[in-house]
Amino acid sequence: MKTIYIGRKTSFKGKTVWEILANLKNFGIGRMITRHELTQYPEPSYHIIRRVEPRMDEELRFGTVYCETVFRGKRLPGIRSFKDGYNPDFRLIPKDEEQKFLNGYQVTDLGDVKTLLPKNYSVPPLMKLFLMRHKQEKGQTVDIKEEFKIPFVYLNEKDLNTEKDELFWLKHRIAEEGEDPDIKFEGKFTFYDRYTKELETDVQNN
Repeated sequence: MKTIYIGRKTSFKGKTVWEILANLKNFGIGRMITRHELTQYPEPSYHIIRRVEPRMDEELRFGTVYCETVFRGKRLPGIRSFKDGYNPDFRLIPKDEEQKFLNGYQVTDLGDVKTLLPKNYSVPPLMKLFLMRHKQEKGQTVDIKEEFKIPFVYLNEKDLNTEKDELFWLKHRIAEEGEDPDIKFEGKFTFYDRYTKELETDVQNN
């Protein structure tokens, strides 16, 4: 008899966290688990179980798990609770295979090396022409090569108060004057070409 599957195909491959921990001594404290989803990265990603608080329901499917987390070779700060342990996508790393799983990779703390974000970006061409014309109208000297900068505005983790923002600012910082950012702004601006050319002509003629 042919089997017909209904619904979206899942990419999960494994067990839930509680299916694994419920069968281990002391709920697997000190053991290493990983997600199949994270095998797409070349760097190791895993969790080391540090504390377990089961709800002691009949099927032992619910509770809170706290662990040391390493994502793509970077150790996240502190002991963090699981957010998606209910997904059947986890597997236990046997003790005698833990070093093989790490494959000699040197794990470092997240934030040891900061990624520099750009502090400013050049104004769009149309805005630059408006600013140059505005300087002309005020009787100021206009240099066609002058660069007009606008500061980037980044959402602050103190404003949003989320875990992702905390980790983002732990890994990144805004470049100071004279520092070259690691991330370049590659935005493209599209304007009405004829109107832009008219403004350029207007600035040059004046």
